[in-house]
Amino acid sequence: MKITEKLILECLSELEKNSTDKKIYKEYYEGRHSILKNYAMQDSRSNQKLIFNFPRKFVDNETGYLLGKPVNFVSKTDKTEITDCIDRNTSHWDKEHNINLRKMSEIYGESYELNYLNSEGEFCSSILTPLEAYVLEDGTAERNVLLALHRFTRRFDETEYLDVYTDTEILHYKITTDEKGGTELGYIDKHNHIFNRVPVIVCPASSERKSGFQDVLSLFDAYNALNSDLVNEIADHRNAYLVIENAKIEEGDLLKMKSMGIIQVPKGGSVKWLTKDINDSFVKNELDNIERKIYDMMDEVNFNENWASNTSSLALRNKLLNLENRVAMRQAFMEKVIKERLKNLFIYVKKKEGKTFDYRDVAIKFTRNLPTDLVGLADVVGKLQNICSQETLLTLLPFVENPKVEVQKFKSELEKIDFETSGDDDN
Repeated sequence: MKITEKLILECLSELEKNSTDKKIYKEYYEGRHSILKNYAMQDSRSNQKLIFNFPRKFVDNETGYLLGKPVNFVSKTDKTEITDCIDRNTSHWDKEHNINLRKMSEIYGESYELNYLNSEGEFCSSILTPLEAYVLEDGTAERNVLLALHRFTRRFDETEYLDVYTDTEILHYKITTDEKGGTELGYIDKHNHIFNRVPVIVCPASSERKSGFQDVLSLFDAYNALNSDLVNEIADHRNAYLVIENAKIEEGDLLKMKSMGIIQVPKGGSVKWLTKDINDSFVKNELDNIERKIYDMMDEVNFNENWASNTSSLALRNKLLNLENRVAMRQAFMEKVIKERLKNLFIYVKKKEGKTFDYRDVAIKFTRNLPTDLVGLADVVGKLQNICSQETLLTLLPFVENPKVEVQKFKSELEKIDFETSGDDDN
């Protein structure tokens, strides 16, 4: 595909549009909900605005559930060299990177992983979001990346820069504005990269590439508004009026009485509040109803509810069935992203070390981050000893971060025991 300045400007225009559309999701995740702008204010009344940040709670919970435990890699052909290569080049950054990449996907509907070599020649990855990046795909079923843009600024520099990634090089521009207010590109320079493909990987939240909480924004707003109204109602009798019977008091006297805390009325006069009765049951039921709908729509479980202290891990998994189904689909997208990352990693390794690895030889294992019945798992592992390999069985145990290393440690311990035993026999 021929990369022209016109094409880059069209992509940049799409970037600006996407950035404007998706900025709202960042605001909701950071707690800046619409109630801060749209709440109906009343003069001389309490106007507290309560925000319940469900978006952050759900995004963090779902991400932790999927990626709270490190992702494990197993060679399908039992090649230790390939897993050692992955561990050596990515283990020092990939756990935090995977979590943040998934989190950004849930917030914006998609995020992007940029693979590059750092100043020391090491393989690294960074995360881009639709607020600063745009990816052009070819429209086929494979959705191959044709072009990627990254717009950014540098600290203490007002100039806006643009990096354009193609399959062979990175083009550097600065963004300027012409006399008519249009966008212009000022070419700076370019340099080649080693990957022979655009080094940007798309990580979608779902097949629709929608924010994980996009469908529930109206429920968040309703919950915030209802709680805010209730608190303000209680705080200052929001719909209450002072009734004075058989007396006439001047406005100035009212202010004086308010400051002194005393109201004087003639004989036969009375002062009382005219308040609107609040149906506590109705308000509570409505709040509970909205909260249940929020959790149901997000396929989440409310752990603040009273659960039995002896709830088993199997019962917990049954409670989490809807969330498990939701996360299973997210896992499929995440697995594809990691496979694409391995493609780029093995290109790097081939050029640096001359070794050739096949990303299809790597099985990616995810472990759910939840309480585990270790006794039950140990029983399963014991019964499968002569059916599955030891490395595969170790991937079932949540406390084993690297099954390959664990197998090597186990063999080393056995060799040490055999050596010490043989030494005792000789004596």
